[in-house]
Amino acid sequence: MKKILVPTDFSGNALNALLYAKELACKFDSHLTVLHTFQVIKRSDMLVSIDDILYEEAEKDMAAFLEKAPSKNPVGVKITKGDAISSIVSYARDWGASLIVMGTQGASGLKEVFMGSTTGGVIRHTHHIPVLSIPENFAPRPIQNIAFAIANMNLSGEEAIEPLRELARRFDAKVHIFHSVKDKDEADKAKLMETASWLEGLPYTFSLEEERGNLHETIKAFVKSVDADMLCLVRRKHGTIGFFERLFKTSATLQEAFHCELPLLVLHSE
Repeated sequence: MKKILVPTDFSGNALNALLYAKELACKFDSHLTVLHTFQVIKRSDMLVSIDDILYEEAEKDMAAFLEKAPSKNPVGVKITKGDAISSIVSYARDWGASLIVMGTQGASGLKEVFMGSTTGGVIRHTHHIPVLSIPENFAPRPIQNIAFAIANMNLSGEEAIEPLRELARRFDAKVHIFHSVKDKDEADKAKLMETASWLEGLPYTFSLEEERGNLHETIKAFVKSVDADMLCLVRRKHGTIGFFERLFKTSATLQEAFHCELPLLVLHSE
């Protein structure tokens, strides 16, 4: 993970995400850049442009923000005008970001990520760069156990889970693969073992269970059972339904409390 991008609105949640990203950057010796976007709503009665004024204010806010998270290593700064989601996605792509780290807010934890928020928009529009969302008030801690919940085992290839492997290797963490099916069969087990084989050289466990009850509660129970420090899901880009889509595909589902108080790593697969 050579380049880590941290979008910020200078809020407490964004500061929490920056603190977490700094820990990752130190671990991976990554280049860290903090990005702020601002948008000007133009009105017909505006006699002068206020772009320069807003930019100067953003510079002052950025300096004050970074003072709250001092770093021994240089931190890059980027301030740009435009829509937050499209600006973040475009900059991450053009800069060649390896990971985007963003904060979330709200008592419901990671549910808030997917309810029209900037973080949710970035996840939906970023097609290759993994996004790590950090819940409100989550204190950085060593990553020892990663819960990897995956529904459809047909990933586009090993490269889809490379960010997960990188994190597990660098932190010497154990990956706990979780897969649930309506009816167990040998084909499911074979696919699960193939995915597990991509973690060769890393400690891992896998759990193949018959699906029962509420998926939110099932995953929460699994996360708790393995004492996870991070939850990893895969977002499919071309219609395949996985846990990510089932958890967050409709507004009705989004309103169900998904009280996962852990960082959520969202990977992308074809």
